[in-house]
Amino acid sequence: MTVGSGSRIDHQHHSVAPTRGTDTLVAEAAPLTIEERAERAEVRIIDTSAEDAPLNQFYVTSSDDHMVFLPRRPDVILGQVTDEQDALVQVGGNIESHHVYGDVRVTRGPSGQPEVTSEDLQCLCPDLHDGGDASTCDRRAAMANLIQETLSSHGHTAVDRAAAQEVLNEVAAEHAASIAAQDQARAERASQPAVRSYSDDMDAFQEAYDQARARRNAGEALVPYMTENATGGLGAREGGRAFGVEIEFDYPPSMPQSERQAANQRIARDLHAAGIAPDPYMHGWHASAREGYTDAPNAWRLERDGTVAGEIVSPILYDEPQTWNNLAQVCEIVQRNGGIASARTGGHVHVAVPDYDHTVANHNQLINTVAGYEDVIYRVAQNPGADRHRGLEWCTPNSEPSRPYTSVSSVQSYNNSHHIGLNFQSVSGRESDHAEFRMWDGSLDPGTIQAQVNVSLGLTNAALREAGTTPAPPPQRVGHHRRARAAAGQRGPLTGEAWTNTTRSFRSMVDRIFSREENRAQVAALFAGTRWHDGR
Repeated sequence: MTVGSGSRIDHQHHSVAPTRGTDTLVAEAAPLTIEERAERAEVRIIDTSAEDAPLNQFYVTSSDDHMVFLPRRPDVILGQVTDEQDALVQVGGNIESHHVYGDVRVTRGPSGQPEVTSEDLQCLCPDLHDGGDASTCDRRAAMANLIQETLSSHGHTAVDRAAAQEVLNEVAAEHAASIAAQDQARAERASQPAVRSYSDDMDAFQEAYDQARARRNAGEALVPYMTENATGGLGAREGGRAFGVEIEFDYPPSMPQSERQAANQRIARDLHAAGIAPDPYMHGWHASAREGYTDAPNAWRLERDGTVAGEIVSPILYDEPQTWNNLAQVCEIVQRNGGIASARTGGHVHVAVPDYDHTVANHNQLINTVAGYEDVIYRVAQNPGADRHRGLEWCTPNSEPSRPYTSVSSVQSYNNSHHIGLNFQSVSGRESDHAEFRMWDGSLDPGTIQAQVNVSLGLTNAALREAGTTPAPPPQRVGHHRRARAAAGQRGPLTGEAWTNTTRSFRSMVDRIFSREENRAQVAALFAGTRWHDGR
């Protein structure tokens, strides 16, 4: 489904459906019927009528990467999986997580009846075990319950069967859409015209860097601002990702409280008068989330925020001229009424990830790609108008998992906070999923905000494109470059080999996430106007 102008989306922040030709993919997915699925997964039913059997429920993933439900009463399905897959075992009242590879075995006890114990279902690849994470997403649980009704030997209605088949079809289509999106991302990258690599051609980076410094010295905007095709297709309505921004702002400390309230009222009225906001009021915190997000261009809202003077929350956005014209107007209205981007303010960018689906490798790749360029990202996250990054209190870097997560639910569980840089609060394998990049400093410069959006989109798309084929770069934590410079006794501007070395990771990231010179140059300008974070 494509999200049209003015359509209501009653999910969490900036949630959207994919825009990659889903209707076509549904037809191409050719979902299996329930009977065909059982045959494809090599599933057979054996009798186990022991009332005290400890196994209540068992889920495995079948060979075509879709869930099959194994009910306890009085049947147990013995299946085979042909790749590393997640499984959940409910033993008694407790749910245990197992990562299964190969045959799932059921043994017969002395009575001749099949007996199933947790040992029979032990993890067969302990080096990939997820440490006992017991959660699972609502979609899989709902699908499992429906399939249970269909596979049960008790009577079932045509409605039950139709409902179960509908869920199977939906999951098959979503998975096919995810695979197609990954293939499309790889094909698009391969088809891009060659550009000068910042990694291989130091002069290409240096030119963009020097041009940005020259603009600043001339009193011009440091970061270029584009209103046409600003993302190179990454944020396009058709074939790209939806995104959204939250712009925090403050007032000078000298401004009296009464004047702050009057300024907020003026901002709200001006946003409405400009046709950007639906009403002339300042709303409570998370008002947009309660109302339900939409991609209507006049759905920007001024909201209260307990840490700063206010926050302006965008509707669902796409890379279109109206988006960038409205963003520029928002920034101008706030500044006209005395608003500033103080050291307390942050900027949040939400990026849709419906095509990540339940493929945990996609989520792991994004986490680890961000970790690999962490020091670079937190450098360019600085507001170029400030002398340093605001700090890490509200955007602590994510802890890279010592082992890859083995379920989307564990990704969400361990990366769900308004205090971390990459927030997966709204990620659970649904079409409405979106990741939140919270490491950005607040800014009221449209070019800076646009560059922050582009980096967020670029990282997200690169992770999908490279998952399963290209390892993420090794972690490079915040403060890495500052510590390296201190250890080498380097002070002041760098030249020669030292300059080449200290820019190497930035140049690598730019080549990885962008295939267009305009986007590379825009982020090079951010690099030119910022400095390495000290990691505190």
